[in-house]
Amino acid sequence: MEFNAQMDKFYETKFSFSYSGINKLLFSPIVFYNHYILKEREDTIAAHLVAGRAIHCLILEGDTFSDQFLITPDKLPTANNKMVTDQCFKTYLEQSDETLTLDDFEQVILDTLVSIDLHQKLKTDEKRVEKMLTESNKKYFEYLKSKGDKTLISQEMYDTSVEAVEYLKANDRVMSLLQFGESSTDTFKVLNEEFLYMELDNYDFGLKGVLDNVVIDYDNKMLFVNDLKTTSKPIQDFADSVDYYNYWIQATIYKKLAIANYLKGFDIKEWNIFVTFIVIDKFNMVYPFQVSNETLNKWENDFKAVLEEVDYHYSNRDYKLPYQLASGNFKL
Repeated sequence: MEFNAQMDKFYETKFSFSYSGINKLLFSPIVFYNHYILKEREDTIAAHLVAGRAIHCLILEGDTFSDQFLITPDKLPTANNKMVTDQCFKTYLEQSDETLTLDDFEQVILDTLVSIDLHQKLKTDEKRVEKMLTESNKKYFEYLKSKGDKTLISQEMYDTSVEAVEYLKANDRVMSLLQFGESSTDTFKVLNEEFLYMELDNYDFGLKGVLDNVVIDYDNKMLFVNDLKTTSKPIQDFADSVDYYNYWIQATIYKKLAIANYLKGFDIKEWNIFVTFIVIDKFNMVYPFQVSNETLNKWENDFKAVLEEVDYHYSNRDYKLPYQLASGNFKL
């Protein structure tokens, strides 16, 4: 991996790692390199992530939903139809003609179909293109042209998200944790979707994140960090997701960020700090999973090893192999 211009530009300013950035780095340093250094990022967001974001926005930032999302009256295309149309739209963005429609990108359609080996058994290019020039794909293309920075969401997904929010609101424990509807005062803070940053001693990088919900009771010295999660698995299996998706790293980062930004100057030993995953599954079952102090302490201790891995890659500008392999100590 060369120390190229993109690498030099990346290191011009101090980088702050989010949970997602660390997760990418641990999973595959080359994926991190491509995403953050080469800026080779996905043009679209997976459907389940859109749904999760919609639920977050509806319950925590309801007034801004129309600023962030555009509801389409038709069901959005999925899988290969979406992939091909997205590729046409990407090419459209490189043009200067706003009158272009999906019909004007036949060659892009054909090239993309070849790359994904789709409809190649059809005898003519005309037949292959015809498979993609459906009314659904055409409407989706036009929505992409009109959406600007907004995220497209189908009416069906929006309705499902609204229903999920109603289940969350019907849960008294959840509403109490979020302090839903409560206003902040000088001694009691309710904060939603807060972007936070912190420096790290002994490291050349920082941490950052957007915390879903933070409640601070200065009089009673209590800090609540609440993170809303959606899951496609039955809610009783959420513990498996904590390990699989490294949610424990996210919880540790969010706790550190909240303390650094809101409790600076306080004696942390005098405070009770609660971290809770508020989870809703695909059946709209809701449960707030509070993390015990014992588990939080273990996660914070384990996080020290994570920071060492991150430091190795960042300090050495080495994104060729995962840390265990790059260090040369891995044996079968």
